[in-house]
Amino acid sequence: MRTGVAKIIGIALAAAILAPASALADGDPASDVLLGESVFYPYAPTVTAGLQKTLNAEAAAAGRAHFPIKVALIESPADLGAIPTLFDKPQQYADFLDQEISFANTLDPLLVVMPNGYGVRGLSPPATSAAASLSKPRSGQSDDLARAAIMAVPKLAAAAGHPVGAISSVSGTGGVSSTLTLSVLAAAAIASAAAVLTIRNRRATTTARLEFTPRNSRRMVAKPRLLIAATLIAGGLGWAIARGLTFYGLTLPTIGYDLDQPPLLLVLVGSWLLYRSRPR
Repeated sequence: MRTGVAKIIGIALAAAILAPASALADGDPASDVLLGESVFYPYAPTVTAGLQKTLNAEAAAAGRAHFPIKVALIESPADLGAIPTLFDKPQQYADFLDQEISFANTLDPLLVVMPNGYGVRGLSPPATSAAASLSKPRSGQSDDLARAAIMAVPKLAAAAGHPVGAISSVSGTGGVSSTLTLSVLAAAAIASAAAVLTIRNRRATTTARLEFTPRNSRRMVAKPRLLIAATLIAGGLGWAIARGLTFYGLTLPTIGYDLDQPPLLLVLVGSWLLYRSRPR
């Protein structure tokens, strides 16, 4: 009888001891996300789409260079779930988070970015020294935390002996220089297409007959299409200038990121309609 009671008490004590640890693990959002992703982003305010793509691309490039870094951006205590007391303690949180996401004693690189600085785990001594020399984020806003991480990842990778080229330069205005670059290229391509269309239209007009023919009817249908194309192109360029674009580069892997941006997709659709409106 006494043995049975002792067993029950022992089980209860074990459950009481283990319960806080499991609660902490379940209450830490970044530990859940980083098991399958390379970057944990703050819940609110969210990081802008362009910066997310850049940071994801940096983390992917680091992984290809055999530096599989995990990054956690912590903007407020709410991002820490059940352990808000670790806010503004990036190194203590990095130590905790590393235990949550590490398996089989692996020491994958880990970078924690908070408004007051960085926490790291799993880095070589040169990379740890490089982390200590990083400039603090410009502010505690989510976008500035992402910008700081984008600058930090290639520096840490290079210091660890796994250099990865910076995919894009991150400016304080969210990529105005890249926006201008891509907008100028798109505008030049559109201007060339419009010039060709204008010349062909003039030639077709001088040779066309006044009577209504199937060929002339197709030309009449092309005019609304031209209007739609011009609207899409103008809207895409205006959107690009207003929200900014990220320039990832002109290599085969990065050009997909360049084109996979809503403003540029509008410009591409408008250019396709412009091409389809050519006289035949």
